[in-house]
Amino acid sequence: MTTSALELKGISKQFPGVLALDNVSLSLQKAETLGLVGENGAGKSTLIKIIGGAYKASQGKILLANREVVFNSTQESLEKGISIVYQELNLIPHLSVAENIFINRLNQTNGFVNWKKLYNDATEILSSNGMADINPRAMVADLAIGQKQSVEIAKALSYNSKILLLDEPTSSLAGPEIQNLFKIISRLKEKEISIIYISHHLDEIFEICDRVQVLRDGKNIDTVAISETDTNSIVSKMVGRDIEDIYFKEEHSIGENILEIKGLNDHYLKNINLNLKRSEVLGIYGLMGSGRTELLKAIYGARKSKIESIKLNGKEITIKHPIDAIKQGIIYSSEDRKSENLFFGNPIWKNISYLALQTGSFSNYNFIAHGSELAKSKDYYDKLNVKAPNIEADVYNLSGGNQQKVCLAKALINEPDIILLDEPTRGIDVGAKLEIYKLIANLAGAGKSIILVSSELPEIIGSSDRVYSMANGQITQEFIGEEINEKDILRYCLQKDDFGVSA
Repeated sequence: MTTSALELKGISKQFPGVLALDNVSLSLQKAETLGLVGENGAGKSTLIKIIGGAYKASQGKILLANREVVFNSTQESLEKGISIVYQELNLIPHLSVAENIFINRLNQTNGFVNWKKLYNDATEILSSNGMADINPRAMVADLAIGQKQSVEIAKALSYNSKILLLDEPTSSLAGPEIQNLFKIISRLKEKEISIIYISHHLDEIFEICDRVQVLRDGKNIDTVAISETDTNSIVSKMVGRDIEDIYFKEEHSIGENILEIKGLNDHYLKNINLNLKRSEVLGIYGLMGSGRTELLKAIYGARKSKIESIKLNGKEITIKHPIDAIKQGIIYSSEDRKSENLFFGNPIWKNISYLALQTGSFSNYNFIAHGSELAKSKDYYDKLNVKAPNIEADVYNLSGGNQQKVCLAKALINEPDIILLDEPTRGIDVGAKLEIYKLIANLAGAGKSIILVSSELPEIIGSSDRVYSMANGQITQEFIGEEINEKDILRYCLQKDDFGVSA
């Protein structure tokens, strides 16, 4: 009889009015990496919280090495060798790496910490799991995001865990950091550690996983070996319909230049020259730290920069503040939904109308026309098919995909001609991504011009009419038509010298 590292049988979870999981089963083998995928609301988070002891199943069994177990707390799950690394890292910035790893188990003798043993133990865990480049004495606050992710994994492994659950582990990582994480995962598999890998990024699932399990609406849909499936098949199972093409780049007429920027400089951006055409999707790709976001914010007036010349429809304009940009028909949607784009604790309609209010769109003799504000917000709420109980719902309670739709509605209600989209699909499921790709294509087809920044190169290639690569605060190359390919774009994103490329 084959012994599974972990097995779930007929797991269901009932919340008041909601059946979150419906008879879900799962089998994880020793030294296996099992991908777990599904749209937001599919039941992935509920399932891992049951495995981790945060929730108790309404029915069903959990088996470890063919023996039934019951977890009444997260501590009980941890003691049985199961650790979870969540998307939001749980580290204390002002403590050292070693202190974070052993935060609840600092070795004390007569009330004092045995610092030598603490650092030796941390060094052993880090080096034995492919993380020897991390100094156990370093402050977590001083680490790069990829190193922080590694510390979180080391912390989990310090409990001698044999089963590791990784929830969206690459959501904040750049390309090289992702590859380093994959090396760590391969090392863990060699040590016969079993991993459940949860991600919206199917390319990662296909690169690192042995099998993939698909959930939809709280139910098992399929579990299949990676070698026996492909991306389109998995996407179809996730969304419940056939997907001919993930992206929606459609043929449309591209006009003359609508935006021309020359000589944009600041303390990081160097001699940026670019042009954007009417009805064009212009993709900008670069690794983390390349200056992608800084460039969009500079165009929008949200970053102090010097610009030699900026022309809109051939006429010189000045943008000193985001309000100036909005009045010129330029809008920016930030990559950071939580901190820069949404106001949690407020209803959907107030989030949608916020920027329009700043420009006086609903003002009448210094009074706000709330009826018009609500009606127009409802119009864009409907156009973007936001899924919520109603427009009065708190935006905090929406799924990531629907929060992103609210962000886009907040931008589009201003009826801009130029839309600056920074990571519009970050942290959302495949179904919501498909809707946003289609929206981008439809906007371009309707005459809108879009600058699209994304850390997902396939997304840039699949959605853009033209692409700029960036590195070290500079545009390094322009790609058109058949030139738009992964190999060449990456090559120009990895160079380190001064480019001085003029768009």
